[in-house]
Amino acid sequence: MHALVFFAFSVFSLVKHDFHTSITNAEYNPKTKSMEIAMKLFTDDLELTIKTKHKLILNLNSENELPEADSLIYNYVIDNFAIQSRQKFNRPTFVGKEIENGITFIYLEIPSFPIEKELLVKNTVFFDTFDDQSNIVNIKVDGELESAFLKKGKETELIQF
Repeated sequence: MHALVFFAFSVFSLVKHDFHTSITNAEYNPKTKSMEIAMKLFTDDLELTIKTKHKLILNLNSENELPEADSLIYNYVIDNFAIQSRQKFNRPTFVGKEIENGITFIYLEIPSFPIEKELLVKNTVFFDTFDDQSNIVNIKVDGELESAFLKKGKETELIQF
């Protein structure tokens, strides 16, 4: 699995792509007791998905960026992504986004995140747009890294630490 994660990171530097993959890194911060999340998405895939879903053009990273772009992106992401413990589901808050070389980085945080030995991960981002979409979710808790590889037909995975 780690070779797959490395491969996915290395090919993400390509702007034009014939594959559809996202990478999400989440790390538990014991000082703030929060889960800090960074999603790495192809900008053109994100714009196409929002255009298809809402009939709106985001124009990301331009002076014509749609004023409600952050809100549309956040609502789409939280409809399709979750990390939850058995205790309760906490909705992520939107921290911000950055766009660089055709990649959109979306930053989220789940405050007061209860850490357990098992976490349920869901990531269906772009499943509604691309049949071959796959999403890698890496979660780091107390220095231990676990990964989930999600695709259509396997939208969730139980990660155990």
